[in-house]
Amino acid sequence: MKTPPENLQELAAAYALGALEPAEAKAFEALLAKSPEAQREVAEYREVGALLALGAGAAAPSPDLRARVIARASSQKEARLAPRIGGSGWAPWVAFAAALVAVVGLAIAWQGVTRQLSEREATIAALQDTLNQREERLAARERELNSLLDPHISLIRMGTPGTPEPVIQLFWNRQSNRMMAHAFQLKPAAGNRTYQLWFIPKNGKPIPSVTFNTEASGHALVESIEVPAGVELAAAALTDEPAGGSPQPTTTPFLVGALAEKS
Repeated sequence: MKTPPENLQELAAAYALGALEPAEAKAFEALLAKSPEAQREVAEYREVGALLALGAGAAAPSPDLRARVIARASSQKEARLAPRIGGSGWAPWVAFAAALVAVVGLAIAWQGVTRQLSEREATIAALQDTLNQREERLAARERELNSLLDPHISLIRMGTPGTPEPVIQLFWNRQSNRMMAHAFQLKPAAGNRTYQLWFIPKNGKPIPSVTFNTEASGHALVESIEVPAGVELAAAALTDEPAGGSPQPTTTPFLVGALAEKS
């Protein structure tokens, strides 16, 4: 006599979960060898069990498989319990198999929520970094403005403003004996080169100072340049030097600005 589909589903679930008695398992295996439908049922329930064993990292069961297992569990819950082979009922095993699918689905859903939270946290952190950078730039601009408004500041220009040629403005605080340099329209030095500032005394050799390079826009801001003390200075000059700078100029200065006496 052919096994009803309802019995076949229940037996397949119990067999896949190892819940059949030895005699029942032997009888079902005889049916299994001849029934492609029973073989498919067992394979599907074993797939569900394997997914649960893998835990939250498992791939989601196929939509068709999940729908079939849950539909079977629902129909078993709603249907009246009919007599079973050997007097045993296998509906609980069908429901249990459906529960396996539900557990795996919940684990995958939780994994998705966790990933979304991580992505949002990364976005918030990136926005915070951007905000911190802007605050640092604003603080630097404020320091710059305060320096320029200091009554002890003298302005020295290197180059001709209003032309496409490079221009450097030197803001010399004579009280602290420090300078701030603003470079404009000065194209970046080559990869193995750098710009170097020099102080030219009225008597003696050029005194090396800071090295720097400009941004792609041709702009640069160099703060807290120490001016040599105890030396009568005549000018400031800029040269193109090897990376790291030089103790003495190796090229002819291409920008020069006179350092006038304080009036």
